[in-house]
Amino acid sequence: MNKKMNVLKIGLALAAAMVVTGCASGAVVSKKMANNTEKHGVIYGASGVAHESAEDICKAMDNKDYRCSNAKDYYVLVVVSKMGFADGKVGINALIKKDFPDIKVLQNHTYVTGDKNMPYVKAKVIPGQLGEVLEIASTSGDGRCYWSGMPRIGGVVCPAYNWDYRKNNQAAIVF
Repeated sequence: MNKKMNVLKIGLALAAAMVVTGCASGAVVSKKMANNTEKHGVIYGASGVAHESAEDICKAMDNKDYRCSNAKDYYVLVVVSKMGFADGKVGINALIKKDFPDIKVLQNHTYVTGDKNMPYVKAKVIPGQLGEVLEIASTSGDGRCYWSGMPRIGGVVCPAYNWDYRKNNQAAIVF
């Protein structure tokens, strides 16, 4: 009986650790991005429109991004390039214009990793600012990008763009 209880306790502890490391509010991530002075470059990630508004995110980061002066014209996207037991979510928050071509593709999905129909975006990481969405890189399981690994552990691989989270993810920020 004690052995079963110990296994149960360990399982509950691991589950709690995953919840704690896997969840961060958009405000927390945006503050990390506002304070980022080194990371820059391009990442690919599973993406969807965030629950927070651009106005709320801009307020949380003290409007340090120049686009915050027109925040009402943007959506916030969560771009997840990797998830792990130790790291939690890895990626960025990015702004995308509300009139971006095919924005409905991103509005119709939450950023649930591992979904075979998940849209993927190419985003630019800018020190001291929120990211910038450059393009929708892959949609509806077209094979240009996909989630490698288990649904909650793994990352984005984009063979069409020669990008793999295990070697090209240096610009991403730990949530």
